[in-house]
Amino acid sequence: MQSYGLIYQYQSTKQKPSLKRSHLLRLTAMSMIALSLGGITGPLTPALRLETQHAYHRIQGTINNKQKTSTPLPKSVPVVFNPLKTEDGASIDPASKEFGLIIPKVGINTAVIPAVNPTNPGEYLEALKKGVAHASTSYFPDEDGTVYLFSHSTNYDWFVSDLNAVFYLLKNLTEGDLIVLFYKGKQYTYKLREKRVVAPTETSYLIPQKGSRTLILQTCWPPGSTTERLLLFADLVEEQSQSI
Repeated sequence: MQSYGLIYQYQSTKQKPSLKRSHLLRLTAMSMIALSLGGITGPLTPALRLETQHAYHRIQGTINNKQKTSTPLPKSVPVVFNPLKTEDGASIDPASKEFGLIIPKVGINTAVIPAVNPTNPGEYLEALKKGVAHASTSYFPDEDGTVYLFSHSTNYDWFVSDLNAVFYLLKNLTEGDLIVLFYKGKQYTYKLREKRVVAPTETSYLIPQKGSRTLILQTCWPPGSTTERLLLFADLVEEQSQSI
């Protein structure tokens, strides 16, 4: 019995390092898997966050709208047109009244960099680091012509930044959504008419279009790629005549 006990003790002692090594190997493998998954999902995290926020505000806005419409106002009471409301009914304070862009549905509220040359990469790439650029080949909101704005859909492949990927959620807009521009203290409200995907070589939209009070928004498509361009066309539906 003593010899058996010694053999058992010897075997137990011999197995302990093996068990430790096995445990370490499992931990190492799990760590490598976690790092691999992090490498895959990490770049997508900002995009998922923006999508989640957008979905939350849409749901919250729907709930609030149902609560408001449960007791409709009498027909004699005029309806005040106010596009500066978020999906959940909160008021929007413009980021810039000198030249700013607000799209309530997707949470865009940013200053616009005026008169950026869209044919000069050095100039427009520097401007796009800051946000939304206004094409110098187009008109300003107070002029009789098309306003052309462009920005990144992502800051670089598969990463989305709130600062320089302002147009990432443009893809979620639909016909009839409102877009607001502020320029020199005045408010210009546009209604989305059409979305269109075009080739990068289609630059005719950048040619000054006089006599049409419209707005064109441009970004890369799909997000994180420069394969094509996503264009949104909107028409002016209201102009506030007095400065605010």
